[in-house]
Amino acid sequence: MKARLLLLTFWGGAIGSALRYAATLGLDQVIWLSLVNLLGAAFLGFIHVNQRFSKETSQSFWGTGVAGGFTTLSGLITFVTLGNDPNFYYAAVQILIGIMVYWLGRILGGERPWSNS
Repeated sequence: MKARLLLLTFWGGAIGSALRYAATLGLDQVIWLSLVNLLGAAFLGFIHVNQRFSKETSQSFWGTGVAGGFTTLSGLITFVTLGNDPNFYYAAVQILIGIMVYWLGRILGGERPWSNS
């Protein structure tokens, strides 16, 4: 792995983690968990197809770094394992909605899946 990409990913992850922390201040755990994961999924979908983020350095910083640091799958899994059965259903719904929001982000980023071109 190139040292530059590693540094970009590291700094992007630090920024994403700081943004996640700021987004969670004063919010209920369920609300912030949903908020950061769904916003992160949309952002990741957007940058995966938007031409401004097509370089490997941009993908490393914004995708793996910022979006990866901002989202928290480990938080979702912890919430599920420490709770009761309804938490499992919450996680399943979050993952399904996350996939849909990711694809919405791709469309907002410029992908046109219905186009012939």
